[in-house]
Amino acid sequence: MARSVRLYTMAQFEEARALVDLLSERPDLPPAERDRLTALGADLKQTVREDRRRTAGTARVLGTPADAA
Repeated sequence: MARSVRLYTMAQFEEARALVDLLSERPDLPPAERDRLTALGADLKQTVREDRRRTAGTARVLGTPADAA
């Protein structure tokens, strides 16, 4: 069974994602650091998206026939 612990609100995740996006655009960052920030931003974006689905009651349930396709 998948479990998640909510430590932050959705608004806080969105704010963190925006800050990560701003940081990743800095021209003085080494490419490896920029890539790490970009990946973190994508993870935060996915977390916000999943939380919105969960809140709306439309979260995907694993093991359904649609997942088998």
